[in-house]
Amino acid sequence: MTDQVKVTPLDIQQKKFQIVFRGYDKSEVDMFLDLVRDEMESLVREIAELRDFRMGYDDRVRELNEREETVKNTMIMTQKLSEESKEHSRKEAALMIQESELKGQEIIMKAKQEKVRLEAEIQELSRRRHHFLEDIKKVVQMHLEMVRYEEGASDTRNEATEK
Repeated sequence: MTDQVKVTPLDIQQKKFQIVFRGYDKSEVDMFLDLVRDEMESLVREIAELRDFRMGYDDRVRELNEREETVKNTMIMTQKLSEESKEHSRKEAALMIQESELKGQEIIMKAKQEKVRLEAEIQELSRRRHHFLEDIKKVVQMHLEMVRYEEGASDTRNEATEK
């Protein structure tokens, strides 16, 4: 369809035909021209309305396409942020696990060192106990020998006095 109408309803209304002797019936031609003019006016109005509608429709489609693009970009950005957040959480969890493992190993190492220290202390105390018991045995034996010696000396004195 062309954008410009070459014949307007006004052209049809104002068109005058030359009257000839055996020509067409003037009232019939005028009636037909009026009918064509009215139909043409209606078509011109409809075309103008359709152009307006199409321009509005094109604007609306353009606006919707822009919105769709914005929504797509927002979704892509949201997805990227979500993935980054997940990755950050994974890294943070891995770091927390690693820190926990290191702390656990440190606690175990300190416990082992404390165990070794306590075992050494127990051995030292056991050794001291053994020496202490040995010293007590020696003291008891020495006192026992002194008691025996005194008993022997006392028996010898008693025998000497009895004699």
